[in-house]
Amino acid sequence: MAILIMVWLTLVQGIFVAVDATFNYKDALTKSIIFLEAQRSGKLPPNHRPQWRGDSGLDDGKLANVSPLPN
Repeated sequence: MAILIMVWLTLVQGIFVAVDATFNYKDALTKSIIFLEAQRSGKLPPNHRPQWRGDSGLDDGKLANVSPLPN
């Protein structure tokens, strides 16, 4: 009987949960774009927004005499 009560309480508690359905889509889109900009590598432009992310991968393939860039 106790198991039935626990199952019932678990199922019923979801009915009484209030959800705040306000979303800031502008903020979410801005953060998503900055995240994608931070994933870039190579020589980055001076106006690159994530200031903590510097140039990277500039010497990739140098030891093997290959270029990571397409011909």
